[in-house]
Amino acid sequence: MGELVADRDYAQAATVYDRQADWFAQNLDNPDIRHLLDQVAAGLKAERAPELESALSRVREMEWPTAPGNWNRVKVDLAALQTAVGDVSGIGLFRNPTFAWPLVGEAQKSLDEKREAILASAPAEFAQYPVQTAESFFSAYPAELPDRAFMAEQADAWTKAVAAADGPALLHLNKVYGPLLSEEEKSRLARSYFTIRCPAAGKADMKTIMAAMAEVGENGLELASVPGVKIAFLEGTSQVLRDKGVIEFPVGVDMDLPFEAVNGDLKKGFESKAVREADIVILFNLASTRIDRRVDTSNYVKSTYLAGYQKVPNPEWDVLQVELQQANTEVLTATTEKLNTNTGDPWVNLGNAIANIGTESKIDEAKDKIEELKQKVRETPRYIDEPVYEPYRYQRVEMEVLKAGSVQYYIIDQRKKRYYTDFFDVSAKEFFTVAYNLSDQDPDLEKHTSVNVTEEMVDAYEKEPITVKLSELLDQYAANKVKARKLTSLNAIRKDVIKNRNVAVASAEKQEYGFDRRDDKRFESVVRVNNSSGFGTGFYVTDDVVLTNYHVVEEQKFVEMKKWDKTETFGKVFAKDVRLDLALVKVQDRGAPVCFYSSRTIKIGETVEAIGHPKGNDFTLTRGVISTIREHTTITGVKGKPVLFIQTDTPINCGNSGGPLFYGDKVVGVNDWGFSKQIAEGLNFSIHYSEVFKFLDDNGIAYRKDK
Repeated sequence: MGELVADRDYAQAATVYDRQADWFAQNLDNPDIRHLLDQVAAGLKAERAPELESALSRVREMEWPTAPGNWNRVKVDLAALQTAVGDVSGIGLFRNPTFAWPLVGEAQKSLDEKREAILASAPAEFAQYPVQTAESFFSAYPAELPDRAFMAEQADAWTKAVAAADGPALLHLNKVYGPLLSEEEKSRLARSYFTIRCPAAGKADMKTIMAAMAEVGENGLELASVPGVKIAFLEGTSQVLRDKGVIEFPVGVDMDLPFEAVNGDLKKGFESKAVREADIVILFNLASTRIDRRVDTSNYVKSTYLAGYQKVPNPEWDVLQVELQQANTEVLTATTEKLNTNTGDPWVNLGNAIANIGTESKIDEAKDKIEELKQKVRETPRYIDEPVYEPYRYQRVEMEVLKAGSVQYYIIDQRKKRYYTDFFDVSAKEFFTVAYNLSDQDPDLEKHTSVNVTEEMVDAYEKEPITVKLSELLDQYAANKVKARKLTSLNAIRKDVIKNRNVAVASAEKQEYGFDRRDDKRFESVVRVNNSSGFGTGFYVTDDVVLTNYHVVEEQKFVEMKKWDKTETFGKVFAKDVRLDLALVKVQDRGAPVCFYSSRTIKIGETVEAIGHPKGNDFTLTRGVISTIREHTTITGVKGKPVLFIQTDTPINCGNSGGPLFYGDKVVGVNDWGFSKQIAEGLNFSIHYSEVFKFLDDNGIAYRKDK
């Protein structure tokens, strides 16, 4: 080290000190050693002081806060002081308290204080920083910050920055800060950009909205929801077509666009608050959806199944018997090998006795083995159950399932009072290898089911809806804007839907076999009344007014109806009497009105007939007699005068309510209610025609009566 000091190679001398630090510590009291180390320390200080003092001076003179344009200089100066301090702190000699350099401590203190000041002012600097145009605040700022946590803490400043940003600025914010943002903040950016591109989405046409949404996606933003636009979906498919099996699978919508959406059905969908408040209503009216199975090959595959069990000798039991016999033989053999100890010669007797010790040990071991084997024999069954497998064949069918349909759809823009309607076809196909009649007892069942599917899986596929992307529907609407029609009211759409449904029903009718619907004209006056939760019966009292029970329509404004000719229509409820349990519906399509019986008396025991839809069996005729005429409290629970009824044993069930009770070709009552069959048979009640007359007269209905 002395030579190194003489050569002024203080860095190498410091290295020697580091390698021999323990030795130097033990000999520090030696004046020569101390003098030598003092020289090394002084030399190192002389070499390092200019750089350290210069860096420290720049940090001490540093102004903070300062403009962002000066931040890089601040970073450079802080880094220079950190490097200088680090270099000196890495020298082992200066870590020894005897040779500690005070300037290093002062420099570290100044560095820490300046960094603390910079960190403390970060929120204020961020609030003033031009985040809309400048590089990332975290890259520019002269102190390292926990970026995600910091962004969360500066939510107010960030919100103001987003609110003040134009389109390019928003894209810049997303590019620079997007990875640091929460999903909520990312959505806010996308929503702000969309609003700039489409300032009034609630009033904009669909083409403008779709273009703005496309631009949002193209620029790497993702909308959580389109502000100001609500979409409602309605299913308007004919129940008649469903009942006839013309509609074999549903069609759904893939919500691939971020619109707020609600679902409804045509029965009450147009009257629901959600639909009334929707900006866009999308209505599906399925004309037909068909499933076709095409069998390519069918063959039978040989396999086996577990038919039962049979008793067979247990080989383990036989083995134990052999082992037991061998053990007994070993005992007998060992016993015969025992030597005589009564020879008269004491020395021979002693020798034989010693020899017999080993033999006795063998005998004891053999006896222990015998007992062990006997226990195993007791625990081991002589016969065991052996599975019996029988051959069988299961059928394997390779098939192609084709699904195809035709859908009429309406896109109704309630803001612009326009609507667009068109048809589109849907299709899908899938190949299946189906195993039929597989035995649950087949030992290879898992293997068979791994390469084949079951009929239940095919059924599930057939029942799955084919989905149509919402974006495709709206794109088509936007592209055909010129073909959109004026929307006068939602009722106009309802009429159009009913009209098209009736065309589809008529087409389906041509493929059916049945009976002549013209034989009994009374059926032409009767309708099925569908409400949001069930159904009942009604009948025309004028050519455009249908009478039914109040409890069939209750508080609904509109109801759908199916006529005897299987066409569909709808009507608006305009009058009701809860006590009498009667209601009137103004109907869109005209029908044949009934004629009422009007004599003041009617004979007990006369035959009467009810037409209705008991338990969903549409347009069913049942027959009975008039049992008596009596007053009874109303079934609606309303207080007041009792109601006059015709009591009859004519079968009246759920679905008959509101239908006519015919006496010949004249109506004498409105079928209303009956006692449960568990309580009494044949106790059914129809509202007397005199009560009906009062209700119709009060509402100004010009109905027909016999003379």
